[in-house]
Amino acid sequence: MFLHKLRRDSAPSSPEPCRGVLTLEIVRDEAGFYALQPFWDTLVEQMATSSPFVRWDWMSLWWEECRQEARLVVGVLRDAEGIPQAIAPLMLASESDAVRKHLVTLTFLAGFGDAHGERLDLIVPAGREDELTPQLCRVFKILRPECDNVRLNHLLEESPNRPHLLAVLEEAFSDAGVLNRQATRFINLPASWEEYEARHSSKWRNLLRRGRKAFTAEHAGIATQVGERMTIDETMKEFRVLHAMQWAEGISSFTTEASWRFHQRLAARWLPQQRAWMPLLEADGKLVAALYGFVEREQFFQYQSGWDRSLAKISPGKLVIRWAVDCCIQHGLQVYDMLPGDYEYKRQWCDGTRWLLDLEGFNPASWRATAFCALRTVRRWLPRSNSSVVISPNDSQEGNEPVLPPAA
Repeated sequence: MFLHKLRRDSAPSSPEPCRGVLTLEIVRDEAGFYALQPFWDTLVEQMATSSPFVRWDWMSLWWEECRQEARLVVGVLRDAEGIPQAIAPLMLASESDAVRKHLVTLTFLAGFGDAHGERLDLIVPAGREDELTPQLCRVFKILRPECDNVRLNHLLEESPNRPHLLAVLEEAFSDAGVLNRQATRFINLPASWEEYEARHSSKWRNLLRRGRKAFTAEHAGIATQVGERMTIDETMKEFRVLHAMQWAEGISSFTTEASWRFHQRLAARWLPQQRAWMPLLEADGKLVAALYGFVEREQFFQYQSGWDRSLAKISPGKLVIRWAVDCCIQHGLQVYDMLPGDYEYKRQWCDGTRWLLDLEGFNPASWRATAFCALRTVRRWLPRSNSSVVISPNDSQEGNEPVLPPAA
């Protein structure tokens, strides 16, 4: 088997509080940013919440491929010896939205744009948030004159950093609070596939079994992993085509040039390390379904998928999720997280829900922020047109996303 049994601690021990005065530094240049690499993942592995999207590889590759006009403003809390004790991965950038593009936004590094992170946070060791996070959050007050607003997307509601972030936004910015709250569904993985299957109705089980039987008997179907029968480069090339089948042209940011370069580089690093997994399905001698996700501290994060629409009758989208879930169970993972997007298929597969928050606040001294807030107030009072969402024919069966996503 290509995947090995993972042995990672689900709850890293908290380090001892450091002694001496802590110094807050704002790293603005690439040399200072890359100098943080030896310390970055060590701190990430000590966080109370787990996320592959705050790891060094994700953040640094995003910066290299997707930054456009962004500026680094990474807050670093150092001890007396200069060793980083906590990091605020931040940037100044403008969103692509027609109105927000005029705002200079202080946000998480990789917080929006192509290949944005799906779960972001301050990097603070578990158990030290009350000690370190308020000191780290001083960076928001220091940077207020340089931004029109703060927007911190995809913060896990249960993060111990959340109350401290809200406190500094409410103190230093106007109209501060939670902008959006969205569900992220997950599966609490049991010890076996049979145990997981038993949680569902007989109809659900029978449909999946019939699809799997047709896949193997009628199409010579094979379940594999990247690297077993296809190289990483070959698989990624085919995966891009399969993924594009689920979306109208130009809708999915996953296959934009900047994002695709990012994921090709990330996959080349993380697939051999098994930080990324790609369960695959082959039928009739070709790749027909693939799922791409990340492993972090006994959790799997399902990121993107793709499948051949010509085989919709046997539900390859469902079958590749089934194979991915089975792989996670076989290798001792505890959670299968489907990330944001509250679609029906996720409700069918999952038995748990977490919540992600977008926090926001505005610089009271910024005329652009004042104008934006006034315009938004007016727009909220105006009647809204009911725009329909076009759903792909097999959305409820296959687990693929809508062709046109709902408005934010």
